[in-house]
Amino acid sequence: MKILIDTRGIDAVSCELLGLWFFSDERPLKGLTGLLDWRLDTAVSRLIMAGTISGFWGEKVLMCGFSDCPFQGLLLMGLGPMGEFDEKRMREAGRSMASSLVKLGRKTVCMPLPGNGITRIDISTVAEHFLYGLIHEAKDTDLSPIFLCDPGDADETLLGFQKTKVSLKSLLPADIIQVAS
Repeated sequence: MKILIDTRGIDAVSCELLGLWFFSDERPLKGLTGLLDWRLDTAVSRLIMAGTISGFWGEKVLMCGFSDCPFQGLLLMGLGPMGEFDEKRMREAGRSMASSLVKLGRKTVCMPLPGNGITRIDISTVAEHFLYGLIHEAKDTDLSPIFLCDPGDADETLLGFQKTKVSLKSLLPADIIQVAS
């Protein structure tokens, strides 16, 4: 598995699908989810306000057909309440993303780490546990995730990924590559 950490802007990266996250009690939307919502004329926020989506744990919504979007589609995944986002849920979020991508027949996905843009969330811990779940679920596939990362979070993301790589080296050899901005 090849894992990329990309610190370039979202317009510089290309892949089949963009994976985004949001908490059920996150208002307004933050990080890359908030930025994409703004760029898509608040399409996600309007679905939330209408009660169509809520961000409950395990919720998955595939959105396609945006002419202003450089990706084929957006896969939105609910994380539940922020206060319940612990290490177990971080791993399960990784498993859920990998499972969804395999079922959709996608090989490349661009995504931020869950909780990106929320200051009280430890990026290194999220990176470690999220990747652990993702690798366990996608170990027999050719999934190639691209993690979109703020340059200020790149070192913490890399640290978390390296911890996972060391602990899972016998399960799946993974190359972790940081793309220079």
